[in-house]
Amino acid sequence: LPLATRFPRISEYAGTGPTEEQYKRVTIPLIRGGIFYKNDWIDLSSMVTYISKSNNIDQQNLTKPGTTEGKTVLLIYNIQTLGWTTSAEINPFKNFHMHALFTYQKPVYKNYNASVTFSDGQSMGVNANNMIVKEIPQVLIELDPKYDITKNLNAWLSFRYFGKTYANLQEALYFNGHWETFGGINWNVNKKLSLGVSVINIFNEKGAKGTISGSELITKQEAGKYDGKYMSGSYLRPFTVEFSAGIKF
Repeated sequence: LPLATRFPRISEYAGTGPTEEQYKRVTIPLIRGGIFYKNDWIDLSSMVTYISKSNNIDQQNLTKPGTTEGKTVLLIYNIQTLGWTTSAEINPFKNFHMHALFTYQKPVYKNYNASVTFSDGQSMGVNANNMIVKEIPQVLIELDPKYDITKNLNAWLSFRYFGKTYANLQEALYFNGHWETFGGINWNVNKKLSLGVSVINIFNEKGAKGTISGSELITKQEAGKYDGKYMSGSYLRPFTVEFSAGIKF
């Protein structure tokens, strides 16, 4: 049972940071176990992992829904995750290699509660206890095929699937699962020069990801009021072609 601990960071005392009495050392216990299988063309492993992190410190800005008024509150909370990961390194024929990975995980908040009183006297609270950690998908898939055309020239693809991801603390707002795709060709011209071309978002998939600013106090019961409304967040990078060159002296 590996167990990591750490002392406070200076940044955690900034603003409304904890007092000496409030601060407790962060502990990170980890339990992991699994099986593996290997032969001439495949290396397969599967494992289950439990990890938690106690006494996380967060200074959360809580914005009153529908307004620009916000209050910063101090939160000291825990996170725990139970996950299953299976990965494979596959070499079915000469010059071809495939990396594949599947992960199912359930990271949840523990002891995550806060309340705030705004200038009009209204009090509101956030309770994310046992809810999925925002921005972290429960399902992850990676597929990375690569083919060596010659000793110095290879072509590759990379597919990443991110499952449904919550955009606020109380599981009220979320982004649907999406794929992120990449591909390219790398050419080692000689010992000093390498060239490459890569494509980002091959299928030009559109959508959003990350979090939605000012949404932390929105609950599942209130989420319907925001249907069709514009809210700020991050977007998927559009279709892009990039060229690169590396020179060694």
